[in-house]
Amino acid sequence: MKNAFSLKKQMLRNGFSLLEVLITILVVSFGLLGMAALIISGVRSNNMAHYRSVATKQAEDIADRMRANLAGVTAGDYNDLTANIPTSSDCMATACSAAQMAAYDHAQWNTANSRLLPGGQGTVNGNVAAGYTITLRWTEKDTNDEADPNPDCPANTRCFAARFAP
Repeated sequence: MKNAFSLKKQMLRNGFSLLEVLITILVVSFGLLGMAALIISGVRSNNMAHYRSVATKQAEDIADRMRANLAGVTAGDYNDLTANIPTSSDCMATACSAAQMAAYDHAQWNTANSRLLPGGQGTVNGNVAAGYTITLRWTEKDTNDEADPNPDCPANTRCFAARFAP
């Protein structure tokens, strides 16, 4: 009888150890899932920050192009640059007028926008007296259906706007 009681006691101890191991595995699994979610969130934030940095640099790019062609700015050649990519002369290979240089800048800038930003497009609106608004738009797949703070920005699209006075 003593052996039966000892055997029962040992089986209870082994059962508790197995239960403790199962609970430990469950706790560790939840911890690993939390870490995976944190890593995914970090990667998503890193991508969004990268695109915003690119948009900032692209706004600086067109502003520098406009500063370099003040004759075109004064003539109004940069007043309404649309999101399309116009055909233009190669102003690096041949001499161009201020208007041709503005068209070249527009084409180069929006080509770079479409290459560097997913669905990237840029517009410039304004005039010399009032200043210019440079707007870049791109699609972000990880927006979680959050609207951009800019009310003119469509759904699942991010917008970056900068004011500029040459």
